[in-house]
Amino acid sequence: MDISKLSCTTVTFGCPVDQAVLAMKQAGFTATELWPRDYYFSNDGPDAIINLIRDTGMTISCYQNLRNYEGMPEAQRPTKQRIAEQLFSQMQLVGAKTLVLCSNVAPDCIGDEGRIISDLRQLGDIAASYGCRVAFEPIAWGRWVRDYRHAWEIVKKVDHAAIGMVLDCFHIFTLDLPLDGIASIDRNKIFIVEVADFARGHFDLLELSRAYRLFPGEGYSPVGDFVREVRKTGYDGILSVEVFNTYYRTMQPDVIAKRARDSLEPLL
Repeated sequence: MDISKLSCTTVTFGCPVDQAVLAMKQAGFTATELWPRDYYFSNDGPDAIINLIRDTGMTISCYQNLRNYEGMPEAQRPTKQRIAEQLFSQMQLVGAKTLVLCSNVAPDCIGDEGRIISDLRQLGDIAASYGCRVAFEPIAWGRWVRDYRHAWEIVKKVDHAAIGMVLDCFHIFTLDLPLDGIASIDRNKIFIVEVADFARGHFDLLELSRAYRLFPGEGYSPVGDFVREVRKTGYDGILSVEVFNTYYRTMQPDVIAKRARDSLEPLL
């Protein structure tokens, strides 16, 4: 992994986004995951975050995120496409190139793989028209797509230059999925790699994800093994710490940024 391509998400921090980005920069991160709420953090409008990113020299590893897109009922498709276009428009303003699409969790979505592939291919066309790309992320509570191996098969069938995938070890380890399928993924289709840890316990998956993630090495997950498998693909892109933890959000931004950066050191 390349230390010049280390990212952290703003959601880890409980402070305003400008303080979070400055803390990341000081800790040694070169990129950040940005969210729509960050785009509107200042009364000065989107220029505030645009100027901040430019002045710090940081880049945006990905824009989080589009939800419940693929496999939705026909009547909802135009609305979903408009939402996607709004996000791509925001990304153009802030200089983001990669939009994360989480696998669908909506109760009314359908699992027909042909429809999912068609929707993703169409989304790829929209993304390409904005000069962007989409990273499909299989999440552990996804309705139809949870396993990264299944997601990879779908991405291969979509066969679109603007459609790739997210590899997030949190969603792999919470489902106890094997790691031996990672090395066969085309490195050019891995758009971002995310890492996080967690403590074992009897948590609902969504609760665990949103409130109790830990930095790599602070829990029991073999994050190092995950990174070693990713290396076998030849991937040399962004490595991002994506941690949601309610306690971490009470800490000072410089402290939490350093802790996040230090957690990556054994993986590098």
